[in-house]
Amino acid sequence: MSHLFRRIALPCLWFLILAAGTSAWAPAARAQDFMRIAAVVNEDAISVLDVRERTELILATTGLSDTPETRQRIIPQVLRTLIDETLQLQEAERQGFDLEQVNLGFAYGIVEQNLGLSAGQLQGFMQYNRLSQETLDRQLSAEIAWSELVTRRMRSDEVSEEDVDEEMLRIEATANEPAYLLAEMFLAVDEPEREAEIEANMRRLREAVMSGASFPQLARQFSQAASAADGGDLGWIAQSQLGGELAPVVTSMAVGALSEPIRVIGGYSMILLRERRQGMEIDPMDAGIVMRQAVLPLDSDPAMVREIGALLTACDDFGALQQQRPNLLVSAAITIRLGELQPSFLEVLEDLAPGDLAQPIESNQGIHLVMICERTEPESPLATREEVRANLENAQFDLIARGYLRDLRRQAFVDVRI
Repeated sequence: MSHLFRRIALPCLWFLILAAGTSAWAPAARAQDFMRIAAVVNEDAISVLDVRERTELILATTGLSDTPETRQRIIPQVLRTLIDETLQLQEAERQGFDLEQVNLGFAYGIVEQNLGLSAGQLQGFMQYNRLSQETLDRQLSAEIAWSELVTRRMRSDEVSEEDVDEEMLRIEATANEPAYLLAEMFLAVDEPEREAEIEANMRRLREAVMSGASFPQLARQFSQAASAADGGDLGWIAQSQLGGELAPVVTSMAVGALSEPIRVIGGYSMILLRERRQGMEIDPMDAGIVMRQAVLPLDSDPAMVREIGALLTACDDFGALQQQRPNLLVSAAITIRLGELQPSFLEVLEDLAPGDLAQPIESNQGIHLVMICERTEPESPLATREEVRANLENAQFDLIARGYLRDLRRQAFVDVRI
């Protein structure tokens, strides 16, 4: 992924039915309240309405239940995110970045892919869930502008061939160690007086995940690490490379466990242990599949389920189904490892041949009609040279971005009023 679009990070909703929830905000009675100022950042104001609209976007794309308690839990970090975005947009204007010339068309395409939507479905998704297009455009514009500003600060020779060689040797030397497939969420602490606030925000995010929200989707929205664009995915990390703060935590965790907030250099990290293995041998669960699915309501008539299933004889038929039945949630092609499937899906799909429609799978979200389009054999989990270079470049980008934003925060006037 290029630096310019590394931070376009709305989540993939391939197992999530999006229902238009009832808002806890009364439009007429509280219209005046919405226009109250939530925070002032230098010369710009963030309104309560801005906070509300971004909160609703996050609720619709993370699987969080829309309750007053949930809103109260995430609003502090939503406001912090909006403050950072405002600083980034202000800096972009100061540096001569013409925000009016930003072409969001390509960004919309990436968002559609992340959401599991087909091309051109984003507008319908936003309308169906009654979401603000303005808040999405603001988020994307800030991410694009910020990525460009940080990229300008990176030297073209930031990562040399020697750096890549050295990293490849290090990875090969750890090939027989215990390894951990990790995902992270990171919040920076740039001002010592705000440390308690940042830790509290991280704990609220942990509570959200423990209450059923998707870790990758929350990481895409809130994490301040470069891995946010990949849902916090860190890939496989050998035990000796975990670092002093993480090693004692990760090595004692159960698979699927979520750590408490961990104080690390620069801020707080929270780790999800997805899998562990002894050494970097090839694992059958590393096989990849490309799948498509249609999701029907749980109360669907069995005859209708069979009728729709009969229409699906090849993966191309899902596109036709979307045209015929626009009210159904029909995913675009999704690429995923077998090991990342939910157990109920893995049991059905593990041995399914390409082109075969699986037996209907029930989940809390509905009845899933799933077809495997392609399968790929598992490869060595050792990173390729291209992946190593990308990881090193991401680390450099991350380091520069954190320092840049830290400087902007320290120089800014920020007045939080809610």
